Amino acid sequence: FFLTTASMINAQMEANMNNMTNTTTTKDLSVSIGELLLVLKGQGEGMRLTNIDKSELEVSWSGNGTLNGNIPIMDKGTAWSTLKDNGYMHTKGHGILITFNNDVAKYTFSGIGKFGDDGKLRNVGSVNFDATDTGVLSVLNNIVGIYADEVDQNGNSLTKIWKLNK
Repeated sequence: FFLTTASMINAQMEANMNNMTNTTTTKDLSVSIGELLLVLKGQGEGMRLTNIDKSELEVSWSGNGTLNGNIPIMDKGTAWSTLKDNGYMHTKGHGILITFNNDVAKYTFSGIGKFGDDGKLRNVGSVNFDATDTGVLSVLNNIVGIYADEVDQNGNSLTKIWKLNK
């Protein structure tokens, strides 16, 4: 019974996918990683265990960096990470970038990472930016980025964010 039911479900799903392919018209569904937007160096400011049953941590940081290689910025944020049974950390969070002229951009992010043999946590994920239409940070308005970061055992971090092109 279960084998027959699974076969019927699989056949229906295949038929639905074929119908969707035949009726959907798309231009280009590809993306590519563009130029390096941000390089950020941070320092953890605090950590707390928010849920022991879910192995959930909250971490806040502050740091500095550059936008497009030459615009100095400050970075502050908070992340919530959940340690999974397979050793991976699932992280989400938000932050704010501020220039010395008080231009502001907000961001949210989500990623996955794992501790290496050297004790460093390495994450990859996506970042969504929201900035005003004026000022030097306006180049980030409505941009999606791809990030990679590395956090050492002392809470020092290095983050690089590239623009996602469609």
